[in-house]
Amino acid sequence: MSGLAHYFEDAGLATVVVALVREHVVSMRPPRALWVPFELGRPFGPPGEVGLQLRVLRTTLALLERPPGGPLVEDFVAQDFAPDDGWRFPAELDCGSVLAEAAAVMPAWQLARERLGKTTVGISGLGPETAVEFVARYLSPDPLPNPKGMAAVARVRFAIDDIKAFYLEAALAQGGHPSSQQLRDWFWSETLAGNMIREFQDRALASADANLNRIAGSLVPAERTFGYLRGN
Repeated sequence: MSGLAHYFEDAGLATVVVALVREHVVSMRPPRALWVPFELGRPFGPPGEVGLQLRVLRTTLALLERPPGGPLVEDFVAQDFAPDDGWRFPAELDCGSVLAEAAAVMPAWQLARERLGKTTVGISGLGPETAVEFVARYLSPDPLPNPKGMAAVARVRFAIDDIKAFYLEAALAQGGHPSSQQLRDWFWSETLAGNMIREFQDRALASADANLNRIAGSLVPAERTFGYLRGN
């Protein structure tokens, strides 16, 4: 986006870049940029923090009022979102299998969907529990049949996205303000689903299927992979 900003500016359009990686925006030198200290994929801050998101937006637009002549990079100052010490996942997940765990998550997810009035689960075309089973059995001798309308490798990729959304939405069923870091730590370290996805990625990377190889590197954050945790 920093590179595109130069082209738009040359055409007479004023631009502001909201940057998540400060080193990149400094090296690309767009005319105006606001660096924000949030995780990748959330340039306006954590979900549900409407006041903060509006402050990011207003700060971004205010840069358009600065005199031309840049490049200008301004840092957005945000409070450190501390973990919510009172937050607990609203269900008992001491389960013997990932399928049993998904069944235990389901009531919390249904409650969260009612409370939030929306869900991002569903891009795979599978229900949450079926998505878990689809991934769990995908590389087994007895995979679930792939419904028509989507290539199997695309469906398993989207099923993994659905599983992550399913668990993280369920985590907010009873409110609270867990930090995004807290939720990531919980999902990747304490759930069988997180472990299943890590194992799936490792097996996909080692697979002779080139299509699986292409999607494998994007399924698990680098710092949550088995190789990273083992220091490899």
